[in-house]
Order: sequence, then C-alpha cells, then structure tokens
Amino acid sequence: MNLLILSVLFIFPALLFSLTNFRSFSLRASYGLLQIGLYVAIVLGLGAMVWTYLNETVSANLLLFGDFGLTLRLDALSSLMYTMIAIIGLVVVRYSRNYLDGEKRHKHFIARLAMTIAFVQLLVISGNLAILFISWVGTSIGLHQLLLFYPDRKKARLAASKKFLIARLGDLTLLSAFILIYLQFGTADLSGIFEQAQSLSRNNPPFNLELAGILLVASACLKSVQLPFHGWLLDVMETPTPVSALLHAGLLNAGPFLILRFSFLIDISTIAPLVLIIVGGLSALFGAITSTTQPSIKTSLAYSSIGHMGFSLMVSGLGVYSASLLHLVAHSFYKAHSFLSSGSLIEKVQTSGADNYRRSNQFGRIVLAFITSSLLYIGVTDFWQTNFEMEFQMLVISGIIFLSILSLHINTLDSNNGVRSITFLLVGSLIVVNCFYFFEHAFAVFLGNQIPAIRTLDEPVQMMVLGLMVLFLFTVLSQSVFLQFKNSLFLKRMEIHFRNGLYINHLMDRFMNSLSLKTSK
Repeated sequence: MNLLILSVLFIFPALLFSLTNFRSFSLRASYGLLQIGLYVAIVLGLGAMVWTYLNETVSANLLLFGDFGLTLRLDALSSLMYTMIAIIGLVVVRYSRNYLDGEKRHKHFIARLAMTIAFVQLLVISGNLAILFISWVGTSIGLHQLLLFYPDRKKARLAASKKFLIARLGDLTLLSAFILIYLQFGTADLSGIFEQAQSLSRNNPPFNLELAGILLVASACLKSVQLPFHGWLLDVMETPTPVSALLHAGLLNAGPFLILRFSFLIDISTIAPLVLIIVGGLSALFGAITSTTQPSIKTSLAYSSIGHMGFSLMVSGLGVYSASLLHLVAHSFYKAHSFLSSGSLIEKVQTSGADNYRRSNQFGRIVLAFITSSLLYIGVTDFWQTNFEMEFQMLVISGIIFLSILSLHINTLDSNNGVRSITFLLVGSLIVVNCFYFFEHAFAVFLGNQIPAIRTLDEPVQMMVLGLMVLFLFTVLSQSVFLQFKNSLFLKRMEIHFRNGLYINHLMDRFMNSLSLKTSK
C-alpha cells in the first residue's frame, strides 16, 4: 500500500519532467498535459495530507542500490509542501499561457518550467540523502534555464551567472553536510537518520553533527538569498513575470524547507540555531527596511522576499518549526499573487484612491495607535496563553506580529482615513492575530512528532533575541513615527544608502566582473 501511494505521487513529477523531452508536442497539448498533471497532483496531495494526519509516515523504495536509490517519503511536511507546490505551479502555468503568447521560445519555456516544478515536487518527497541532493541541484539547474529565457539581455545573463556561482557553493555545503550525516549515522535513509537523531543529547552533539548542522544552515541561507548572497535576486527582473512568481513563491522556500526537513539535526546543534537567528533576523530587518525605499514594485517585492525568508529561518532558529511552516505557506501564496498582479497594481491604487493617503503626524493619534494595538495584543495573547501554554519563543513571534499591527495602526489612525477604514483595521487586526495563533496551533498538531518540541533557550540567547526585538521596534518606529523628521539630512542619506541596498549587490557585481575579466584573458 505504501509503495502504491508513493508510486502514484511520483508519477506526476515524472510526467512533468518528461515534457522536457517532448518538444514536438504542440503548445496546446503541452499546457493541457501539464495542467491535468497538476490538477491530479493537487487532489492526490490533499488526500495525502489526510492520510499522513490519520496514519504514520509512509516510506517506500522504488529502486534500491545498496543504501541509496529512489526512496520516497510521505509525511505531514512533505504532503503539505507537495500540495502547495502543485497549486502554485498550476497558477503559474495558467498565467504563463497568455503572458508568453507570441514569444519565440514559448515552447522552450514551458519545457523548462515543467522540469523545474518536477524537481521541486521530488525535493519535498525525497526519502534519502541522494535523491534529496539530486533534486536540490535539479531545481537550481531548472531555474538557471528559466533565468536565461532572454539570453540576449545583459542583466539576465548577469543574474544567471551570480545565481550559478552561489548555487554551486550551496551545493558544495549541502553535499559536505550529507557526507558528514552519512558517516555519523551509517545510513542515507531519512527515517533512519531522524530516529537516531532523536536519541542524541542536545547538550553534547557529536562534532560531525555540529558541523553538519552549520553546513545545512549555510546551504539554506545560500538558497534563500540571505545576506550577503542576495544580489542575484535583484537582477532577475529581466525574466518573465511567471518566473519571478515561481521563484519567490516556490524555489526560495527550499532553504526553510531544508531546515524543517532536518529539524531534528538542527535542534541538537548548539551553533546552527544561533546562526539561523542572527543571519535570519538581520536579513529580515534588511529586507523590511530596504523594500520600503524602492521606487520599483518588483524590486520592492524582491527585498520583501529576502526579509520574509530571513524571518522564516529566524523562527526555525528559535525552534518554533510549526510557525516557520505557517509563515512559509502564507508567504508563498501572498508572493505569487503579488508578482502575478504587479502589472495592474498602479491602476488599482489609482482607482481605489490609495494615492490620496496622507499622514498628519499628530502625536495624540500615534499614542492612540500604541494603545489600541497594545490592548489588542495583550487581550488576544492572554486568551491563548490561558488556554495553551506559551513558551518564550512564541511570545517573541507574537511580539513581532504586534509590531506589524502597531505599524498598521499608526499609519491608519494618524491619517486622513475615515471611520470605515479604522473600523475595518481594528476588526481585521483582531482576526489576523487570532488566525496566527489558531493556525500555528493547527500546524503544530498536523505536524505532530515530525518536528521537535520547542526547546528552552539559554538566557544569553534570550537576551540576544530581545536585542533583535529592539531592532525590529526601532525599524517600525523609523517607518511610522519618525516620518516628521524625513527631511533631515541624516534620514535622507540613510534612505539613499538603503535604496541602493547598502551597496552589497554592487560589490558582488564588481566581483563577478573581475571573474569574467580573468576568464577572458
């Protein structure tokens, strides 16, 4: 039965991948096959979610070569991710049909798109280290081909070159981590690895696993455009919009997914969670600040993705893996919609009257916003804490949500918005905060024993996390409260620096140009 279920699930990645070898198909036939496959994958994925919730993990070997082979694993995490990828893939495919109508390389695009989606689907249902690594590299190769859809565009070639270099570095760190994991546990099967990992002590992990945890984090950061390896993401605007949507809503998620998949190994490491908290937290701050200074919609969304991936990794570093997965899923659907609708955003802003929005910078209204958001946060958090015990990490995450609610309250109450907008804000805020607690709890129940229990953080780590919270608070204040000082020379200079991404991407461009010059000599 296990073999049958996983064999059926594997058919659809295989079907999508096979389309890359059948370019003799007409566009209509290719799109038809692709959409049928994704529709069926969605139905199977939803069924798999129910199955894995009611039953234990399903694992099967379709082909076995010693300790390696085509081993597939279906659990709560993989079934949810598989379904999400199928839905986003279907949306992107349907959008691409009209968007690329008339393009000479349209058939080439759909072939590469099918291959990329197939590798991502295979990635999430991989059951051993070998298949996971092959699919990890495969997603990168597929994306590289999509980035070069317009090979004559200089920026597209530059983005692909930078991405290729960083991806190979990520492949190297991941391969090194997998070798160390195999040497430690003596098996490449994920089920066997996780069973042995759960028996190890958190206080004194073996050196091989400590180093493997750090390498896994490095691979995730490289894959998910964390500081300072994010520059290539800003240059992919030369690619078709469907590529951007699939990239931001799907492929960037491979980093957080890797951490979630190996959460039992990350959990027993002492250094890896700290790296996730620091790098993820700083990337989240950088992305949040820089995105608000960008004049281009797509560039702003790109910096937003950097921040969101950082936040997801930071939450994993805190050990709240259910919240990390919740954020990952929510961000994927939000970002897919944002990119695919970015072309009509200006028209929507003009017709909705949002361009008439004005801030009054009245101190009394700002204080009122602090009061309303604080009361909402305290009331809702107290309710959920009374019914469900909350650890320090959950209070930190809910505190970050409070800061986002605070920013919305300041910008809405201290403006020319009417009573209707303010009422909508208050009701909407109440719903959003409750939805976070509800869905986080639901995800934790759904994942069950597939993730470690939330650990207790040491006091120095707690102080470091609180320091990050202070930086988050300062970011909110700088974007909402300090606007009355926006004409000051200091803030104008800082805006210019952040608009240029603190020049990190420019330094990367210089490095790439120096490499190309050396190669040409």
